[in-house]
Amino acid sequence: GADYVIPIHEFSKAAILGEYSHYVSETSLAMNVFDVQTADRKEHFLCIMILTYLLSSGVRKDRDGFVNTNNIVQEMQRWGFVPDQTENGLRKLTNKRLIETTERITFEEDLLGLVGEVPNGFRPTSIGVYHVRRWIGRFSYLDAMVFDTPIFDEQVREFISSKLGSFDISDRYERTVAFRDYLSASWEASSLRPEYFDWKESVREGMRDFGIVNWAKGRRKTSRPRGGAKR
Repeated sequence: GADYVIPIHEFSKAAILGEYSHYVSETSLAMNVFDVQTADRKEHFLCIMILTYLLSSGVRKDRDGFVNTNNIVQEMQRWGFVPDQTENGLRKLTNKRLIETTERITFEEDLLGLVGEVPNGFRPTSIGVYHVRRWIGRFSYLDAMVFDTPIFDEQVREFISSKLGSFDISDRYERTVAFRDYLSASWEASSLRPEYFDWKESVREGMRDFGIVNWAKGRRKTSRPRGGAKR
């Protein structure tokens, strides 16, 4: 009968996973912004860069807040992404409602992925803002996306795979830290340094969240009984 305040990471977990134990992109309210279409490690950050570019105050927008598609493609080309990568990212972000188009459409899917003519412009939604400003560096989000993100480092992939089936908070914490550090290493190895996004800042903003989980992990470990008394 006492009041109970739901921790934000538990709220996020419910929003991301829904009724499932693991992340399922088709049913989740969340999008895996770290997913890739090509074997390019820096593509882990493409969708985030598109979102933060659209949110940037220095970007030219029309009176309704839409950014011209050609400007988006050219900006991503400046950082080494080919137009096909950017257009695929735009389609995925649109279908998961993180951005919206001037024509208010979504895209059909065939065997090759999402298809359809790319509209003239895009703008971010509140869902997209929440992803980049509340989720991407946090434990609950990264913990869920471990299951859905290709890992191009074999050693990291094997370590995460060894703990992938466990629901124990210690294993979840260790594999999520490994995933976060893998993303950080991918960022450092890339040439991505746009003025509107810094992955390291997202990591810093998520440190408190990781600290709370680490504290809870240690508290749970020390509170476990050592065994019952003999009769």
